[in-house]
Amino acid sequence: MTDTNIVVVSAEEPNRVLVPLDDPNHVIVTETYNRVVVSAAGAQGVQGYSLVSGNGAPSAGEGAVGDIYVDIDTGSFYGPKTSSGWPPTPFYIPGATIRHVHTQASVSATWTINHTLGGYPSVTVVDTASTVVYGEVSYISTTQVRVVFSAPFSGFAYLT
Repeated sequence: MTDTNIVVVSAEEPNRVLVPLDDPNHVIVTETYNRVVVSAAGAQGVQGYSLVSGNGAPSAGEGAVGDIYVDIDTGSFYGPKTSSGWPPTPFYIPGATIRHVHTQASVSATWTINHTLGGYPSVTVVDTASTVVYGEVSYISTTQVRVVFSAPFSGFAYLT
């Protein structure tokens, strides 16, 4: 054993471990019950997803699959990026309408709700007594939802 393979733990400085190896960046030091274990670093793991930013909408070359992009000019969020590229529109726009309230004044078992949220929002329905009512939700388009109930009633639908 040469001096370059020695690990020194000083009793005077218990929180300091000296590792005089040729490449200290490839040493992992862990402590378990006052026992110090030194081992070589393992293989590099899979890269995780990132938050990427820039001015304006993301270009095709920015980021990797799974990343989220923030337009620092507007604060809008795009993504996640797929193998086909970035979605053409952001999934979050600051200051945009984040909730739509639909008033169903006439009694009906089928409610057709037009909204400007885009996408497929969550739908919560309450009757005029503020009781939550469950129905079958169908997304007609990214701006229209249809909810069918077992009995007709009036009330409100909250889309978020």
